[in-house]
Amino acid sequence: MTGAANGIGRAIAGRLITDGWHVIAVDISASGLESLRTTMDTPGRLELVVGDVADRATSVRAGDQAEQHGRLTAWINNAGIEIDEPAHRVSEERLRRQLDVNLVGTMWGCAEAVQRFMASGTAGSVCSVSSIQATRGFPGAFAYAATKGGINALTRQLAVEYAPLRVRVNSVLPGGVRTAMTQTDWAGAPDPESAQRRDDSMHLRGRIAEPDEIAAVVSFLISDDASFINGQEIVVDGGASARCVTFPADVDVLAAVRGVGGESDDADS
Repeated sequence: MTGAANGIGRAIAGRLITDGWHVIAVDISASGLESLRTTMDTPGRLELVVGDVADRATSVRAGDQAEQHGRLTAWINNAGIEIDEPAHRVSEERLRRQLDVNLVGTMWGCAEAVQRFMASGTAGSVCSVSSIQATRGFPGAFAYAATKGGINALTRQLAVEYAPLRVRVNSVLPGGVRTAMTQTDWAGAPDPESAQRRDDSMHLRGRIAEPDEIAAVVSFLISDDASFINGQEIVVDGGASARCVTFPADVDVLAAVRGVGGESDDADS
C-alpha cells in the first residue's frame, strides 16, 4: 500500500496488520515509515519501501518485495497530496506535482498490481483512496479535484477490463478526516474553532471521520467479504454529500478562493 506513513494511510496499515495481512508499506518519507514500524508490534508482518509513487520503479520495487512472501493479492493506492490553488492562481509546478503523485502514481500502482495478478492467476483486489472532491465542487481544489475524478474513472475502467480475470477494483471517497495535517490546518486558520466547526458541520454526524473509520472500509473492500463489489466508488463521508452544503455565515468564500492555500502530504478529504 502507498502513502502509508501518515494519516489515513497509517491507519490502513495498522488495520491490515490487525486483520492478518502482510503489509508492504510505501511512502516517500523514510522517517515516517520508520515511525510506523516502531508503533507496530508485529515482527515480520510489516516491510518498508521508500520511494516516490510518481516514479514507476517504486511500484515495481513494492511488487517485488511483496512477492518474496508469495503471491500479491491486494494493492491499495493511498498516496496523495493536496495543494489548494484556484484556477486563476495555479502554478504549473504544483499542478503537475499533484497530477504526478495523485493520478500517475495511482496508475502505476494499478498497472503493477494487475500485471502481477495476471502473471500469477490471482483474483486480486485494488482499492484506491479518492475523495468526495471528485464528485462535489470545493473552492481551491482545481487540480486536486481533477486528480481524484481521474481515480474514479480508472476504477470503473479497470474493473470492466479485468473482471473476466476475477480482479476487483474499487475506490473509497472520504469526506473530512481528522489527521495531524487537518488539525494543523485548523490551528493555522484565523479562527481555529470556526474552521473546525465549518468542517464538522458539513457532515451529518456533526463531525469529521477518524482515520480508522476509513481504514475499516478499505480493509473490507480488499477482503473476500466484498467479493461481489466491483467498479464502485464507496463514499465514506458521514453523509456530507447527501445534502447541499452551504458555508457558514462567518466564512468569506470569496476570500477563501483568493487566498493562498496550503499543502498536505496525504489525502484527507
